[in-house]
Amino acid sequence: MFSKNDRTGVERAIPLIIGTSMKVSGDLDSEGSVQIEGIIQGDVRCTEVTVGNNAHVQGHIQAEIANIHGTVTGEIRATRVVLSATARVTGNIIHEELSIDAGAYVEGQMMRRDIEQSRLNLVVGETS
Repeated sequence: MFSKNDRTGVERAIPLIIGTSMKVSGDLDSEGSVQIEGIIQGDVRCTEVTVGNNAHVQGHIQAEIANIHGTVTGEIRATRVVLSATARVTGNIIHEELSIDAGAYVEGQMMRRDIEQSRLNLVVGETS
């Protein structure tokens, strides 16, 4: 079933899980997925984040995909944001794709980031 010689070339990343009994004070950075079921007091930066039903994040979230089922107090900046019916967000949401289920609570601005605009990196300098 499992073998050291079984090299499929597919690397499966194990998600970082913040359990229900955990409280993290400080920023959380990950190159993979993060599942939050406890409390985070700090910013979260990762590829994909899921905030569970009873979880609470006090800080900014930056990710490619943000699945919110619990409470977030702070800005969410993600390519795709999904707010379930149990989501409670107090803060701005900057997104390219946004999905909001009936019953979700949002207090803040929702701003669509244009895909083409987000790829531009314009530098303006002074001319003599």
